[in-house]
Amino acid sequence: MEIKQHKKVSGKWLDEYFASYVGMEGGNLEAAVWICDRNPQPWTESLVAPLSPREQPGAWDEDFRRRNRDRMSRWQSHQKIARVMSAARATTQRRPEGESEWLRYFEEHLYAPNGAEFKLSLFPLPLQLPGGMAWSRAFREQPALLPKQRYIDLCRTGKRFRFIAEIRARWRPKVVLCLGTLHLHYYIEAFGLKGLPSRAHVLQPADLAKTLHVIEYDGTVWVVCPALAGATGLSSDVLLSAMGGYIAQWLVSADFPAAAP
Repeated sequence: MEIKQHKKVSGKWLDEYFASYVGMEGGNLEAAVWICDRNPQPWTESLVAPLSPREQPGAWDEDFRRRNRDRMSRWQSHQKIARVMSAARATTQRRPEGESEWLRYFEEHLYAPNGAEFKLSLFPLPLQLPGGMAWSRAFREQPALLPKQRYIDLCRTGKRFRFIAEIRARWRPKVVLCLGTLHLHYYIEAFGLKGLPSRAHVLQPADLAKTLHVIEYDGTVWVVCPALAGATGLSSDVLLSAMGGYIAQWLVSADFPAAAP
C-alpha cells in the first residue's frame, strides 16, 4: 500500500483537515439512522496538499455505483450494514424480509444521497493499515502523526471529535449505530456522552447472545454493538437481521425513502 502524501503537513493543518467529512462514506445527513465505525472502510483519502477540509459529505450516488460496480461485491462490511438496514426497513413496514432484499438494498439504496442512513467514522485514517504496513513507515513524512498516539490524541482533543459531536447535535438522527463495543470509550468521548447512563440489552435471536450498550440523549439513541466480523461479532445473517429489528423500534416506515434517481 502506498499512501500519497505531502511532506511535513503541520499538526494545525491536519487538525483543520480532519475536522470535516474526510474519511466518511457519507449518505444522507438528514437520515434517521447514522452508522459510526472507528475507522473508514476502506481508506480512500490522500494526504496530498492542498488539504482542503471536506465541507460536504459524499454519497453513493449513481455515478459512484457505476464507477465501483465491480468492486462493491468485495465490500463485506458495507454488505452487512445493508443487511441490518434492510431488516430494519422490513420491520418498520411490518412485513417479512425477502431472501435477497438486502442485496438490492446494498446495490441501490445504501448511503444514497436521499437515503435512510449516513455513514461516518471516528478517525479519518485507519488505525490498522491495509497489508499490515507499519504506521511509522506509512507516515514517516508526517511528524504530526508520529507516533500513532499523537494522531489519536489530535483527533480526540483537537477538532475531529468536536466536529462529530456538533454535526450530531445539528442533525439529530434518531439512532446512531456504533460498530465495536471495544471502542465504546471513543464513542462516548466523540459524541459527548460522558457521565450519561448506559443500559445493556442482550440481543439473542437464536442461541447466540450479544450484549449491546444503549445510551439516550437529546433526541438520539446510541446503540453500541459488537463488530461486524470475528468470533465475538455480529458475524451471522441471523444476528444482523436481529440488529435491524432492534433499532427499528425507534424508526417508522417514512424513515426509509426511496433511493435518489
